[in-house]
Amino acid sequence: MEIIQAIEKIVGPDRVSDSECVCLSYAYNAILGKDVVRKPDIVVMPKTAEEISEIIKLANEYKVPITPKGVTGTSGHGGCLRGGILLDLTLMDKILLIDPVNMKTVAEAGCSFFKLSHELFKEGLMLPTAPYGPGPNVAASAILPVNAFGETKYGANINLVEGFEVVLPSGEIIRVGSMAYADFDFGPYYRYITGPDLVGLFTKMNGALGIVTKIAYRCLKRSEKWGFHTYYWPMDKIEELTKAVLGLTAAEIFDVHLNDRWSWNMIESVTLPDDCYFLMQIILNADNDLELAGREQTMRTICESNAGSYLPGFAEDFYTRWPTHFMFMEMVAPPRKSLPAKLPRRYMIMFDELIFPTSRLPEIYTKMMELCKKHGLWGFPQFSAFSGFPMNAQTISGHSWTPLDDTDPDVMKHFYECQAEFREWFGKKGGTYQQRLPPAAPDYVWTNQMGAFKLIRSIKELLDPNDILSPGTFELFEQEEA
Repeated sequence: MEIIQAIEKIVGPDRVSDSECVCLSYAYNAILGKDVVRKPDIVVMPKTAEEISEIIKLANEYKVPITPKGVTGTSGHGGCLRGGILLDLTLMDKILLIDPVNMKTVAEAGCSFFKLSHELFKEGLMLPTAPYGPGPNVAASAILPVNAFGETKYGANINLVEGFEVVLPSGEIIRVGSMAYADFDFGPYYRYITGPDLVGLFTKMNGALGIVTKIAYRCLKRSEKWGFHTYYWPMDKIEELTKAVLGLTAAEIFDVHLNDRWSWNMIESVTLPDDCYFLMQIILNADNDLELAGREQTMRTICESNAGSYLPGFAEDFYTRWPTHFMFMEMVAPPRKSLPAKLPRRYMIMFDELIFPTSRLPEIYTKMMELCKKHGLWGFPQFSAFSGFPMNAQTISGHSWTPLDDTDPDVMKHFYECQAEFREWFGKKGGTYQQRLPPAAPDYVWTNQMGAFKLIRSIKELLDPNDILSPGTFELFEQEEA
């Protein structure tokens, strides 16, 4: 009660709670299953960086862990690993700057990424827009390599981040990158300011080295013309499919989204050709009809010279309203009205989200299929589906997901055994894990990152050892290093 009363003096009584039902509402992750529970002891909804600063100082005084969180938990760590204070940033939702001349934007951490995208579109601008609906905020999108429409051409969202305002574990508020000059005449116009580039220190850190409160983005010009197409390949043409993905990425096609047929076979409204196993949905962008026609010809040449077959009327139905209104779950899960009665209760659970060279797609997919078959996670009714987002560095972010009855301990046992076996194999290949921090990430992520350990240990020596870090990250790094 003592710390709650102290927090109430900072934010007021209406924005702090230790209610059991409130804390439980933040305890679960959307795609990790009900057994992964990250329940906070106190939930606080700050409105300013100054309030966050005071709360962090209070947490240091009382030795209480503190964790920032957006509105939803998807494939990150999903909340407080060690209880303590959870900061819900959704009230910090202002768009502070949209500069269509210099093509920059600044938003508070809790601003919905979709909200920002919509406002940018009105000004003739855009960012690679993630297909996960209106929930996740710009802070989560900026500090993690978010899957997004447009990253085949432009790369992940984090590639366009130019500056941060961050509250450090000590409670100090700092600005890095273009945000360092946000209050000057020129404004936040360039990431690489005089001095070292510290923006990268806070990307992919998932809140561990500080709490992001403002983000500056370099925006892209909104294209006038769009095209939506689908090609498909049989299973035995996966090598040709891979060559097509590499070719489209090299040609700077706006977006490629790759699925296997298991992503679609439960949707009753979708009928696929018998020889269709892999589907590639392609988005093209251009400034005029002539350029769009040229890009479509390039797409056709690359796909058809690599054994791809055109599937009309497929991508158009799902993509033509993007990004002002796009329901991603229509694509990855059966609509409720179409859910077959023979399919029992299911919870969508994702395997690890991985990044690997696109050229190794056949090897990765074959191994996934082999292990899923071994553990009974392949084919109806217990199927696993693959989804991949090719990126402009000739890498691909890929993951598998499976609808599991998570009340069945035997089914969950097979899932975790399959996940662990693939992790061991993938780690020895030198694969990269996309999002999570320990202990939610597999061990190989950290054993392959000894340089990062040394850097972070050096940073730690500059900080007050009594500062509370979220969520106990340095201790976890030290355990992994040992």
